[in-house]
Amino acid sequence: MTIPNIISIIRIALVPAFCVLYFTPDLRWAAFIILVLSGISDVLDGMIARKFNLVSRVGKVLDPIADKLFQLSTVTCLCVDGAVGWWLLCIMIAKDLFMLIGGSVFYHKTHAVIASKWYGKLTSCLLFSMFVISFFLDFMNADLKTSVIIVSVLAGITMIFSIISAVSYTRAAVAINNEHKKNKGLKDGYKTSHV
Repeated sequence: MTIPNIISIIRIALVPAFCVLYFTPDLRWAAFIILVLSGISDVLDGMIARKFNLVSRVGKVLDPIADKLFQLSTVTCLCVDGAVGWWLLCIMIAKDLFMLIGGSVFYHKTHAVIASKWYGKLTSCLLFSMFVISFFLDFMNADLKTSVIIVSVLAGITMIFSIISAVSYTRAAVAINNEHKKNKGLKDGYKTSHV
């Protein structure tokens, strides 16, 4: 239970609170504060983990889980609220299911965990920016049609980078898997030749 992992657990626990507050008109500002705190803590736990050498296998799993839960819950809230089309949530779920299933198969074969890369963090930053802008448009009582257009454009750009990120992670996983099979083959060959 390192400090970064505790921060990730707190972020996960705040997801239901965010959803409830988002749909409470008088308290939507509190949902915005939770969103901002989640974004800051996401950066903070990574910095702490690297600076104090607290990077762990559990943390490599908890951090992206916290990210995904907040992203999916926020997008779901925006879709229900009509701020963006449901296509965004569908693409995100499809991509995350692909990553989850592929990651599970990858871990089963190699017992390796791929840490978050810069392109994954870039996608998270773009999503976070989209969420913040959506909140500001809401707070300014912007025209719904205008807000939908702006948020949809930002969502489209974000999804392009999200797909690029998924492809990059897949390529990294394939490379590690090939290296794993190569090393396993060498070990098996060594054992066979020395029986």
